[in-house]
Amino acid sequence: IGAGMITLVFILQLLGFLCLMLAMNKHVKQAGNSRLLTQVLRVLPSPPFTQLVGWMLLIASSCLALTRIEIISIAIVWWCCTLSAALLTVALYFSSLCDT
Repeated sequence: IGAGMITLVFILQLLGFLCLMLAMNKHVKQAGNSRLLTQVLRVLPSPPFTQLVGWMLLIASSCLALTRIEIISIAIVWWCCTLSAALLTVALYFSSLCDT
């Protein structure tokens, strides 16, 4: 497994979680505290479409992980580990927005 693929799967998961969180009204209010997320919200279409994009990114990341690793059980464990890291990153970022 190359570092490039790990990074790509992580980025897909990160963007997927970000889209899913920005599709929720609760998190849109928190995103107003960030210049970057305010710009992202201007680009994103309606919440249902944003949610669909988020799920598609997560599915794409799992497909990428499952096709690049021969042993399915190892691929699933590896994907879950990067998924946890992506979720932690997004959660920490959103929690830092609550403090401002």
